[in-house]
Parts: sequence; structure tokens; C-alpha cells
Amino acid sequence: MIGVIGTTPKNGDAVKTDTPREHGGNMDCRLIQAGSCLYLPVHTEGALLALGDLHALMADGEVMICGLETRGKVTLKVSVIKERYLPTPFLVVDDQVMTIQSANTLDEASRLASEKMHEFLLVATKQSINRVAMLMSLLSHMTICQVVDPLKTVRMSFPVKVLEQYGYRLP
Repeated sequence: MIGVIGTTPKNGDAVKTDTPREHGGNMDCRLIQAGSCLYLPVHTEGALLALGDLHALMADGEVMICGLETRGKVTLKVSVIKERYLPTPFLVVDDQVMTIQSANTLDEASRLASEKMHEFLLVATKQSINRVAMLMSLLSHMTICQVVDPLKTVRMSFPVKVLEQYGYRLP
């Protein structure tokens, strides 16, 4: 899995690679691996994509300093998607879409991941605020990605098949 992957932050802010934020960074999301599709924002020409911190194995939560760190090669396919709202970072794995958010506390990161998923589902399903909230309460799952970095990271998942029932197709 890829522990660190990100683009240049908004306004070209200097950021250490170990800082997870809306640009990606050290999210330590164990599902960022072969076959997954990660959407990141592009704020500068060329995006300046960077990645590293490969893990052969790591549990959700990365609770004790690190996973099983390893060297390796990563092959990526990179595309630019314009004029489509996706909260970033946004991950698609198998039959789930996921918002990934980081903050000072798990409570705040959870709130942000929920808000980003809610915003996305409003656009994707064209349903009411309350209907989307109900769908999230019934079908979404919140998972801790990591707690070892200064900013904590969580992901919220939602089933692709439900999006498709509302006529939404992923880019």
C-alpha cells in the first residue's frame, strides 16, 4: 500500500510529506493499493505528484508508529478530470467510494469526512439533505486510517451500487 501520496497543496503552501491534508499526503490509508483509484486536487501546473512510504502490510488505524515498511515500485496511471465535483482526497476501491480527511482530532477528521461525503452525495444523487443523511446513516462506514501522525486521518465509505441506482457514474 502507498502510505504517502499527494499533490502540491493549495496556494503552493510548503508542507512536509508526513502531513495529511486535502492534497493527500501521509494518509496511511491501507486501501490505497493496486487496483484502487485515488482522486487528488491539482492546484499547480503538473500537479507535482509525490509518493512513497510503501507498506507490505498495515492494519487500519496504524496505531503503533508504522506498518511493515518496504521498498518497492509503483506504477500509476494519471489523468486530469475537469469540471466534475469530487471531494478530495477521494478513493474508489472495488464497490465503495470513500472520502478521506485529516484533522487535529479524530472527532474533527470524522466530521470532515462525513461533511465531504454528504456534499458529494447531494451532487451525485440529487436527493434532499435529509434523504442523503438517511442514506449515510444506513450505508456509510467510518474507519480510522491512522493516529500516529500529527493530524489524524479517517475515511468514510459508501456503496457504488447505490450511486448507480441514482444514475451517477464515476469518472
